[in-house]
Amino acid sequence: MRRLLFLLSLVFILAACQDGTSESSSKENTDRQTALIQEIDSLENVLENDQWRPNNPAVPTLMQSYTKYSELYPGDLEKSPEYLYKSAALARSVQLPVKAIKIYDKILVDYPKWMKAPEVAFLLAFTYDEDLKEPDLAKEAYQKLIQDFPGDHWAVQAEQRLVTIDMSDDELLEFLNSQSQSDS
Repeated sequence: MRRLLFLLSLVFILAACQDGTSESSSKENTDRQTALIQEIDSLENVLENDQWRPNNPAVPTLMQSYTKYSELYPGDLEKSPEYLYKSAALARSVQLPVKAIKIYDKILVDYPKWMKAPEVAFLLAFTYDEDLKEPDLAKEAYQKLIQDFPGDHWAVQAEQRLVTIDMSDDELLEFLNSQSQSDS
């Protein structure tokens, strides 16, 4: 009987300790999350004051902070995809298109229902198209966008780009001139 009472009291003590630990851990996690958001806000302010110049030394730090947040808090369906989106934009601004593509892919895989997913899919294709000059990969990405988000504004943009993607500069100018004349 003593043993049973001892074991029961030990179980209650352990359970009480765990409850306190999880509350403490949860508060530490919330504090860490808040601190990281404040760090990001501060870095964004630094860049905003410098007119978002790509050569600002805060750019790589901000990109790392965006990534760190999304890795630590992937369940934050508001901030995590937004931070990844901003990180990809910064990657493109500092001529790191491959990094941007990896981030766009991550957004589309991890947050396929995010409200900006169609735009992200377009930016993925556009990065292949304009930054990497990879028309075949761009075509695939534009077609996937059209398939995944039919009727969306960005899918319409992708359809229009597919019409002109293989045109030379002269052919494109001629095409655009004919379009503007037919719109008149």
